[in-house]
Amino acid sequence: MNKQDLITKLFDNIVTVEFTKVNGDFRKMKCTLQKDFLPEALSKEPEDLVWDDKKEKTKESLSVWDTEANGWRSFRWDNLKEYNVESA
Repeated sequence: MNKQDLITKLFDNIVTVEFTKVNGDFRKMKCTLQKDFLPEALSKEPEDLVWDDKKEKTKESLSVWDTEANGWRSFRWDNLKEYNVESA
């Protein structure tokens, strides 16, 4: 699965990601990195949050805005099963 492709889609769309949580549960989540959905108090650009190479965790997981829970969530890249674009 191409990480860059998914991240690019998240900046422009709502994407449903399917993954296995660390505890073994399956999860489907509608998420995005579109600025219109992110909290106004966000101090960094979303691109800075995703591509901060100083954070080792970024290489293992991705933080996204869960549009249904209205909060930040993350998933591990190695547990991602598939993703589908919901809207443009």
